[in-house]
Formats: sequence, C-alpha cells, structure tokens
Amino acid sequence: MPPYSPLSLRLSDEPDPAWKVHQIASERKAAGEDIIILSIGEPDSPPPPAVVAEVDASIARGRTRYAEARGEAAVVAAICGYVSRQAGREITPAMVNFFPGAQTAMFGMLMTIVGPGDALILPEPFYAPYTQVLRASGVEVDHVPLRPEDGFHPRIDDLRAAIRPATRAVVLTHPHNPTGAMLDRAELQAIADLCAEHDLWLLADEVYGEFDFAGPYTSILALDGVEDRVISLGTLSKAYAMTGFRHGWSVAPPELAARAGVLLEAMLFGCVQFIQDAGAVALADGGAFPRAEREKYLRRLDRVMAELEGASAIVPRRPEAGMFVMIDIRPTGLEAEDFALRLLDQERVSVLPTHTFGPSGAGHVRISLGMDDEQLVEAARRIRRFADGLA
Repeated sequence: MPPYSPLSLRLSDEPDPAWKVHQIASERKAAGEDIIILSIGEPDSPPPPAVVAEVDASIARGRTRYAEARGEAAVVAAICGYVSRQAGREITPAMVNFFPGAQTAMFGMLMTIVGPGDALILPEPFYAPYTQVLRASGVEVDHVPLRPEDGFHPRIDDLRAAIRPATRAVVLTHPHNPTGAMLDRAELQAIADLCAEHDLWLLADEVYGEFDFAGPYTSILALDGVEDRVISLGTLSKAYAMTGFRHGWSVAPPELAARAGVLLEAMLFGCVQFIQDAGAVALADGGAFPRAEREKYLRRLDRVMAELEGASAIVPRRPEAGMFVMIDIRPTGLEAEDFALRLLDQERVSVLPTHTFGPSGAGHVRISLGMDDEQLVEAARRIRRFADGLA
C-alpha cells in the first residue's frame, strides 16, 4: 500500500479521550435512559427566526452557487461592523476571511503562521479538539499552566519563560474554555507587549466574548500598538445559537489575511452562499440576540451556583465568562473520569472531565449551561447529592 503523507500521519485516528464520558452518556440516552447531558457546549436556543427565514429566502433567490473564496461582500461587511464594535476601532474587509466555523479558522490561520520546526505557546487546560488542529500544522506546543489558585489566569512570567528561539506565536482562548476565565485589558496588553517584544503572533479564539459575567469583555483587537500581530477568531455558533451553520471568521492584519485567503482558495474556494446570507442577517440585529443569551446564561449560572455552593466535597468555580462551570472535585479523592463515570451511573448526569484538556485541568469537571433552567437545576441537585454521598 502506498504511504500516507506526513501531515496525515501526524493526526491520531484514535477516539478523542476527552469525549469518552459524553459518548457513553449519549449512547445511553439514545437507548431511552433518562440522562441529563451537560458535557457538551451546545446552546439550547433555536437560531433567531429571521436567520431561519433568510435561509429559505436566500435559496429561493438562487444563492446556491460558487462563492467568493474569502467571503461574500455582504457577510464580510456585517462581520466588519460587528467586530468593529467589539474592537473599538475600524475593521476593514481586507482584514477578514470567512471560514466554516472557528475551528476551521484556527486551522487556516495556524497553517498560515506556523509549520514543522516552529513552536507556539498554549496555556493549559485548553480546548481539547484543537489537539488535532495543532498536530496538523506540525508545530511544537509549549504548554503554560493555568493554575486553579490563580483563577486560571496566566502568569506573564510563565509565558515569558516559555519563549524560545523557535517560538512563533502565543495562542489564547479568551474568554477561556473550559475554565471561564476572562482576562482584563491590562493582562491582555501585557501579553500583547510580550509578543511585540519577541516578534510573535498573538492569536485568540474569542467565541465566548458576548458572554461576560465579571466586568466588560476586552477583545485583543482593542489593544494598543499591536495591530500588526493580533489575530482574532469568531463565530456565530454560540452567540447566535447557530452551531450547525458552520459560520466563522478570522480578523488579521491585511497582509496575513491575504495569505490565509490563498489557503482558503486551495481548501474551499468559497463557503455556502445562503449560510453566509443568514449570518449577515444575524449580525444585523445589533447584538440583541447575544445579549438575551447572556442574560439567560447568567440567570442559569446563579441558579446552579446556589445549588452547588456549600457542598461538602466539591467546589464550584464561578466563571467570569462563557457558558460553562468548572467544578473542583479534588476533595472527593477521585480522579475526574472516575467521578464522571460514577456520577453518570448513580445520578444519570453527564459531565466532562477536564484532565484531557491539560494537566492543570486534573481534578475538575466541566458542566454546560446549555440546558433549560429546570433540568439544569435538577442536574445540579443530583451532582451535589452524589458528591455529598462521597463525603
């Protein structure tokens, strides 16, 4: 049999261990068991009605043809307006590329800025599905711990110490998944200044920026003096409950964006027109839908924390942003996967162990707020009952 490419061989064909508990829970729920699944970040709201209507209308207009490789003009303009409000400065079409989702945008931008022999710095725990994206690029990954005692905020000295001659970029998830940590402007500026000092790219997945709970969110695009090296990734998946639409983008300096556009031409040569049209309609609402989603998640967060706080064997960590709650289960003495599997068996609740997201995630599980209020409260009660039983 002829050999596979080096890129293909860098990818693992083994099941991702991060989703083991979720897969078991999903199979049991499909078989008819009464299981509450909190192990995946899927918004429970439907997309905005105007978005769904636009899909039908766009198809009826014949918007089913080849599209512009870097994105159709209407959606690129809508993204520019949306991101400009977040950044507090003008974002131009030359800076934007449309991708089918933020993970594809991460793949495209990494393949444009790093390759085999290069290194990047990635704080951990990190979003586990990015593992394959990083492997595909061939880059060496130097992890920096995000310590629970620091609220999972990075220490600038740790980032500085991780820089070596091969380092080309620092990659952030901001606000952070899975921990819910949100960096303030001063922290972000310090990281950006460090990148400028060492001539590094600063790339941030900012998909949870609409869901800030502990003060106003600051995008890396709003930072001063580093416009020539910051790359922001966004999507409508979470903010507009459009996970299946695969609607995402990158914002980067124009020269880098043009280079990434060449890669887009090689990979896709244009994404689905009617999906892009639907995204433009979503972004035209001025942020009304995400604001309502944020209030919903904040209400649910308050209710979950009220149920979990004071438990004898677990410590819920109130997130500063996002749609997840990390729970410290180290007082139980169990490993995170054992805790999750036993919780699933005894209380029929599925949570996500975060040890596979990096060593700093050990001893924690993550729950999603993407569930209706009553079921979420019931799940929290079951989690506490299980943990109190262990104590």
